[in-house]
Amino acid sequence: MRIGVPVLREHADRIEYRVAVEWSAGSATLWYAVEKEHAGLLTDLSDAALVGLLIPAMAAGEDIHLDGGVSERLWRSLSGPYQQLLRSIIPSLRPVVIHSTAFRVPRPRAGGVATGFSGGIDSFCVLADHYYAEAPGRKVTHLLFNNVGSHGARGEPLFRERLAAAKRGAMEVGLPLVAVNSNLDDFYGPGIGFQQTHTPRNASVALLLQGGIGRYLYASTYAPADAVIRPWYDISCGDLAGLPMLSTDALEAAPSGNEYSRVEKTLRVAALPVTYRTLDVCAAGTAAGNCSACLKCLRTLLTLEIAGVVDRYGPVFDLDVYYRKRDRYWKKVFRSRSPLVREVVRFAVERGHPLPWRAYAASPLHAVAYLGRRLARGRPS
Repeated sequence: MRIGVPVLREHADRIEYRVAVEWSAGSATLWYAVEKEHAGLLTDLSDAALVGLLIPAMAAGEDIHLDGGVSERLWRSLSGPYQQLLRSIIPSLRPVVIHSTAFRVPRPRAGGVATGFSGGIDSFCVLADHYYAEAPGRKVTHLLFNNVGSHGARGEPLFRERLAAAKRGAMEVGLPLVAVNSNLDDFYGPGIGFQQTHTPRNASVALLLQGGIGRYLYASTYAPADAVIRPWYDISCGDLAGLPMLSTDALEAAPSGNEYSRVEKTLRVAALPVTYRTLDVCAAGTAAGNCSACLKCLRTLLTLEIAGVVDRYGPVFDLDVYYRKRDRYWKKVFRSRSPLVREVVRFAVERGHPLPWRAYAASPLHAVAYLGRRLARGRPS
C-alpha cells in the first residue's frame, strides 16, 4: 500500500484532507472533511491516514510506503507494539512493514482538548469528569462527531441526521462541535466491523486535528480488571494499552472513564440535568434519537428506573414503549452473561428494586435466585 502526500483542498463550505492510496484493491483517495470554521485545527501530516489505513493494510498483508511526513513517535509505535496488540484482538491480521524516512520535527502541543460526542453515557461521563468538574489544562474545549463507520448501512444520511441532534446537544453543553466526514469506512472490507476497529478509526480524526488539538480523551468501556487483551469483538479491551501508542509528541491520546462500571457511569450522567434533554444511547442504527426498545435503550432505562430517575428522561425516551417492553426485557436480563447486564442485576439487588410479577411467572427459577440474593442482603420482597 502506498499512501501519498496529504493535500488540503479548500471548498466553499469545507476543507478536505485528501490522500491518494494505491493498493491491491486498486487506486482510491482517502478523504476527511471539516467545516471551514475549523480549518485551523488541521495538520498536513500523514499521521491520520497511517492510523486509519493500518488495519486495512494488515488485513491485506501489504507493507505501507508513506510519501508524506509522519511523526516518528507514532511510526515507531505502529511499526511494532501496536500491531502486536491489534493481532491479539484480530488474529487474522498480518504484520506489515511501514516504510518512511520523512519524519517531522515535533511541533509544540496545541491547547485544545477534544473528546467524541454522541450524546451517550460514555461521552457524557467524559464531560462529567473533564468539563463540568475538570480544572483548566485538561478541560474539554471541543466535541468531535465523526463519520468513520459507526453509522452502519445508512452511512452518510444517518450521519447527517445524528449530526443535527449532536449539534443541538453541543449547544446545550456549550462547546463547539467539530463534525468530521470521511470515506474511511470504504477501505474496511467485510469481516472487520466497526466495533472491532473503532479506536484507531476515531483516533485518526484526532490526529487529523492535532494542529489545534493537543489532548484527545477517548471514552473507554472496560475497567482495568476486565481489559484482557484477547481475540474479541470490541477493540475497547485494548484501549488502556493501545491509546498511548496512538499518541504523538503533539497529541496525547488517553482513555477516560475506565475506572467506572456502566452503572456508575449512568449514575454520574444522571446527575447532569443537561442529559434529560439530550441523552442519546440508541443502538438500533436506523434513525437519530432513542427508539426506547433496543437492548441498549432498555438497559439504560432499567438502570435509570432502579436509580429512581427514569421519569426525568421523558423528553428523550418514549417511556410508554419502555414500560411495555420492560417485563420481557427482565427475562433477558436474568439469562444474560453480559457483564454490563449483570451489573444491572447487582444494582437492582443493592437497591432492593422489586421484580415485575410477570418476570416471576415467566422465569420462576431465575426469580427465586434473584429473591435469594435480596434476602441475603436483608431486603425481602
